[in-house]
Amino acid sequence: MMKRLNELTLQHHFHNLGNAFYTEHQPQGLQQPRLVRTNRAAAEWIGLDPTEFTTDLFLQVFSGNTLLPGMQPLAQDYAGHQFGHFNPFLGDGRALLLAEVVTPTGTLDVYLKGAGKTAYARNADGRAGLRECLHEFDTTEQLAALGVPTTRCLCVVAGSQQVYRGGFESAAIVTRIAPSHVRFGTFENYFFQKNTTALRQLADHVIACHYADCVANGDYAGFFREVVVRTAHLIAHWQAVGFVHGVMNTDNQSILGITLDVGASAFNPKRDPDVTSHPDDEHHRYAFGQQPVVGLWNCNVLARALSPLITTAQLRAALQEYEPAYLRYHAQLV
Repeated sequence: MMKRLNELTLQHHFHNLGNAFYTEHQPQGLQQPRLVRTNRAAAEWIGLDPTEFTTDLFLQVFSGNTLLPGMQPLAQDYAGHQFGHFNPFLGDGRALLLAEVVTPTGTLDVYLKGAGKTAYARNADGRAGLRECLHEFDTTEQLAALGVPTTRCLCVVAGSQQVYRGGFESAAIVTRIAPSHVRFGTFENYFFQKNTTALRQLADHVIACHYADCVANGDYAGFFREVVVRTAHLIAHWQAVGFVHGVMNTDNQSILGITLDVGASAFNPKRDPDVTSHPDDEHHRYAFGQQPVVGLWNCNVLARALSPLITTAQLRAALQEYEPAYLRYHAQLV
């Protein structure tokens, strides 16, 4: 049964990990907000009655101007390899996890992107332009229609403020829905800090919430093996449908094997292996034809981050499953 917005059941599993994993932050709302795009399928995914799109409460919550009772917004902390180089200072610079919504099939993150500067924003303005929000909305819907695991967008809201993105345009917020926003780079963060306690705590959280088969025995090796296979399957699906992610940094690689952070992405109908979609990718590191290799490279980075929890032999055995998993799944899709 679909619920009204203020009837949704909220949880805070990630928040309960403690403030070593995030910084609490209130959204900075849009002025004179207007609803630009809505997604009935995403609403139904979180159990929300799509008629709520017409309410002022919906507009105010997803323009960042108000919170539902029980929402505890936070910006997640993470690191990552960007174009092959490690950056320990990343995190959600302009995105906030409002809460996790309880559904019959599990909890789902509700995330605002473009809700103002967080503690991780550094020199950025913390905002998103309307064009990039619509690009994320449209791209994730195309991927979903093709059966590719992906985040979904609930809505896009624009405001009267202007941002400069190669020209002035309306500031906007896109609301993203996903089972989790934990990334490979989230694990790298605590490996870099030599904080094995936090690394284990994060792994336990992800396993408990998303890898039920690995819960019983604290099976970290089984968890990593499943991440490797899911990543191989995801990238095989990208190659089959001609999707170019554009920025396969480890901070953009989902620990669940879903498509995340599609801001620089494009479709490549001709499957040209040299096509890139990020203007700064001068060396074609993330070209369409390189994506399967980069996926394995990213899994190797994650293996290093998880090495305090998993033996070298187990990590190597899991990594060896990447290529056959990729080839088998790709053959099924083409």
